[in-house]
Amino acid sequence: MSTPRPKADWAMILFHSFVATARRPGRSAATAVGIALGITVFLVTVGWSQTVGSQINQTFDELAATKIVVKDTQADLATESAFPTDTAQILSKISGVISGGRVWGGAVVPVSTSQVSNHVEVTTLYADPETLIAADVAVASGRLFTDSEIDRTAPVAVLGQTVAQQLGIAAVTPGLGIVLEDTGTPVMVIGILETGGSMPELDHAIILAPQAPTEQGMVASVPSPADTSVVVRVELGTAHEIAKQLPLALRPHDSARLGVLVPPEPASLRDNVQGSLDTLALGAASLSLLIGGIGIMNSMLNAVSQRAGEIGLRRSMGAARRHIVAQFLIEGAFLGLIGATVGVVAGEAVLIAISFANDWNPVLAKYYLAVAPVAGLLIGVLAALYPALRAATIKPAETLRA
Repeated sequence: MSTPRPKADWAMILFHSFVATARRPGRSAATAVGIALGITVFLVTVGWSQTVGSQINQTFDELAATKIVVKDTQADLATESAFPTDTAQILSKISGVISGGRVWGGAVVPVSTSQVSNHVEVTTLYADPETLIAADVAVASGRLFTDSEIDRTAPVAVLGQTVAQQLGIAAVTPGLGIVLEDTGTPVMVIGILETGGSMPELDHAIILAPQAPTEQGMVASVPSPADTSVVVRVELGTAHEIAKQLPLALRPHDSARLGVLVPPEPASLRDNVQGSLDTLALGAASLSLLIGGIGIMNSMLNAVSQRAGEIGLRRSMGAARRHIVAQFLIEGAFLGLIGATVGVVAGEAVLIAISFANDWNPVLAKYYLAVAPVAGLLIGVLAALYPALRAATIKPAETLRA
């Protein structure tokens, strides 16, 4: 005749689990810290990725999504530029266009100035005044050139930030000039860029106002078919519609020669960027939760050794192995839930602090706040599984004799 299995008194098991957790507050707190830190890192990492993704997408919407580039698809075979000299004026008449113009050049030439003893190799670009406006550049010192300075006797230029540093020029001063050593042409510097806006290549170049090449000593600035393009800045949401109009507007007799580079739809790019950030964040956050779970498991293994006498006494009083397993799993759940609750509060606080320090709007999907406590509870249970099984193997007779 088989021995009847002792019935589980779940109320008593819950009570013992709660008492075991509460009567050792120091050890319980230290054990829960692992989960708390894991949940904190989880929320901060995921929230940070969503917040940064939001900022990146906002910047893209403001710059890249409004920039269109037009190129000559037959530049290698052409003998003259595909773009008319009045490109900027043509673009200004298209509804939705904020500004646009040509940019060409790219040759690297030696440049000298009184601020440096040796010449510096620098990239030179030529651009319509409207091109710099289309790029939404920021000026650190001086100003940009205007239409009135095109084809004037004294060439003028704006320096990119990196070039200005290479030439030892910190700010624009009256009479400031440089010399293009390949032609011996003096050029008046009227501005220094802070950033190149949507054209980062401007930071590393000298941008010259277009000049007539007919007079001796003037800068030759005839647009070359191979290196000329048109940059257009449009109002947000109009890029694809305006892109369809540009070839016909700029070259009505041969519009097929022009190719238009249109920015991807903000929505699709946002999804791609956010997906990459989320994958990275979830990987790092999962690792932190794993470390927290291992911490709970090690702590509870130590607790099993310290509580061997208590476990043996309960077994001798009729508690089955499954009751011991259940008690330790419930203790793990308690610790995981406590740690997760603390982690949620701490994670939100850290995310808000980081966002405030960077003048960002914190972004965190609400379902993560609901998932975090559940994740903490499950991690606590899983981390306690091995210690619980170890505790269940303790033999009452051996512990009582000890």
